[in-house]
This record gives sequence, C-alpha cells and structure tokens, in this order.
Amino acid sequence: MRYIPNLLSLARIILSLFLIFLYPMKLYFLLVYIFCGITDILDGFIARKINATSELGSKLDSFADMIIIFVILFKFIPIMNLNLFMIVWLICVTILKSLCILVVFIRFNQFGMVHTYMNKITGSLIFIYPILNYFTSSKFYIFIIFIFASITAIEEILIDFTMKSLELDKKSYFK
Repeated sequence: MRYIPNLLSLARIILSLFLIFLYPMKLYFLLVYIFCGITDILDGFIARKINATSELGSKLDSFADMIIIFVILFKFIPIMNLNLFMIVWLICVTILKSLCILVVFIRFNQFGMVHTYMNKITGSLIFIYPILNYFTSSKFYIFIIFIFASITAIEEILIDFTMKSLELDKKSYFK
C-alpha cells in the first residue's frame, strides 16, 4: 500500500514520455494525458490518506510534473503559433524555473521544487490547456498561463533564495 503513490508517479513519468509519440490534437493523446492528470491527483491524495508521504515521493512527483510540462511544451509549442514576444517570454520563464531547481540544488545539495499554491494553480492552468485546445485555440488563455507562470517563477525563486532549510511544501512566500 505504501508504494502506490510512488507507483502512480512512476506511471505518470512513463505515460508522459509515451505522449511524445502521439499527435497532440488526437483523442488518444487527450485520453493518455487525462490519465496522467488523474495519477497526479491520486498520488498525493493517496499518500496523505494512508500516511505514506515521503521525500522520495515528493521528488518523484516534482520530477513527473517537470516531465509532463516539458512534453506539453515540446508537443504544443510548434502548433501554438506564438509571436516573438511570447517565445522570449516563455524562454525567460523556463530559464527562471530552471534557476529555481539550480538554486535549490546549490543551496541544499538536492533536487527539489517548492510546491506552492501558485505552482498548483499554474500547473492546473497548464494541464487544462491541451484539453481546451482540443476544442478551441485561445491565445488569451496562453497569455493567462504565461502571467501565472511568471508570477509563480518569481515567487519560487524568492522562496529558494530566502528559506533557511529546504521546505518543499512551503505554500507561499508570504506564509
């Protein structure tokens, strides 16, 4: 029972990598993608419910989240028709999020991403994008994601630089 949350995270990693081989505007891509989302919800829920939270589980979850986001970027950027401003913005946010990982690694000698409320909101917005995009394309929605991702990255780098010990479950810079 204690391994179920970690197995769900591992399943999300494998399924996310499988998405690389699927075309993003097809129903089977969407179904595998939704199943990835379900495993993301269930791993943390089950871990807390059966009191099986662990540092390994937290890192697996973060790693799985990172992989699915990179897969989504890889699959959707070519079909999003972003203008130069949006491409530069996306690169800046990606660099800042990568710096967050690097700062945690340098300061605390381990891999980790802080699980803030803003990270969860941004992750949810990104998760909804492929589902929404299946039905309609919306530049405005992409813009909203970029705004939230920017705020999230700034908050996370502030937390990473100011926390005295590694707290991956810190909910907000202000809390």
